[in-house]
Amino acid sequence: MIGKDQARLLGLLLWLLTGFQVFLIGLIALFYVFIFGTVFATAPHKANDPPPELIFGIIVGVMVFLVIITVLFSIPKIVAGYGLRKEKSWAKIWAIIACIMACMSFPLGTAVGVYGLVFLFGDAGKAYFDNPNYGRFQAGAPVPPPPPNSWQQ
Repeated sequence: MIGKDQARLLGLLLWLLTGFQVFLIGLIALFYVFIFGTVFATAPHKANDPPPELIFGIIVGVMVFLVIITVLFSIPKIVAGYGLRKEKSWAKIWAIIACIMACMSFPLGTAVGVYGLVFLFGDAGKAYFDNPNYGRFQAGAPVPPPPPNSWQQ
């Protein structure tokens, strides 16, 4: 697999990981809101207890906060995935940031993050990102012909 293919694969993996994480946090938030809503709707209310609406509002607020934080932490991974898939020059910096952040999400994020860091700091990643012509063609420039086969010479 050449550097271009590995970069595109890393971009796709970052997008898939981000989508999975946002979906999972959203599902957990809905689950908690449903469970606590059911508990507070059916639990008897004592005179000295705070109103259930207040506690339920706090729980909903915490869940909304967690979803917002998850979306904010997803932005570097989305940007890195876009840059890697579209072969942007700034993609390496965003990919390093996204891979380090992904390493904190055990086990899937760790696998994606380690794969990305090994690629980015390995020989294929250095060759791909350090050479501006590696895996990229300038707009309007002719495509170089493939090398001749050695058996035809």
